[in-house]
Amino acid sequence: MKTHKRNHLLIAFAAMFVSSVQSQNISYGVIVGADITNMYLKPVPFSEQNGMYSPVFSYNLNGFVSYKSNSFLGLSIEPGIIRKGGVQLFDYMNSQSQPVNRKVIASINSIQLPILLDFHLNDRLYISAGVELEYRLSQKAIMTNEATTNHIFAGSVPLYVVRGTGLNTYADDIIPDDNYPSVYYSGLAGLQYMINKRFDVGLRYGFSLKELYSVLWKDEYNVVMGNSNLYTSYLQLSLKVRL
Repeated sequence: MKTHKRNHLLIAFAAMFVSSVQSQNISYGVIVGADITNMYLKPVPFSEQNGMYSPVFSYNLNGFVSYKSNSFLGLSIEPGIIRKGGVQLFDYMNSQSQPVNRKVIASINSIQLPILLDFHLNDRLYISAGVELEYRLSQKAIMTNEATTNHIFAGSVPLYVVRGTGLNTYADDIIPDDNYPSVYYSGLAGLQYMINKRFDVGLRYGFSLKELYSVLWKDEYNVVMGNSNLYTSYLQLSLKVRL
């Protein structure tokens, strides 16, 4: 008899839990995204331009769990993976202190964990803002045969980027190198539109909250002429699928 009552209590508790979850408007699923991602240096000495990179097409793949309160507020957690990068357009000095004027395609693969506050403007439209924690999985820099296009001059003396830390003072493929941080943070802001109960489309912008590391600008005589900080950013078009 006691076992029979206990089973009834367990069933009742499970029913109450399911009912509670449904009333709290919890949803989950997957997000696939097409990203335009870039890296940039700022400030750049003796130049008004801060970019020094051109963007590359990339992707992200995430899961998500979202909670919507009975008011306009909600919360989303979206663990997944993302690839960021850019095409380096500036000249740099290799490990033999030789100038290199070839473009380098840089890419970084990371695990990301966006945590977002959702502000529901109506039943279909909502904006999201928050932060994401990223953990670097891998990185590479591929040198191309194309010439660089963003040359920095101090008067008539050309400037080159070098890395100024560690045993390998000058990196061959300047960014990313072994000094790229394993863990870093970004800010996020986006707009989402609910097509129906299954699908949402969204547009999101992500940006570094602080510099990832610094590089030095030197002339051909190895004299330091300034420094720049590295940042990343991306623009994402996403499709959210509720399961």
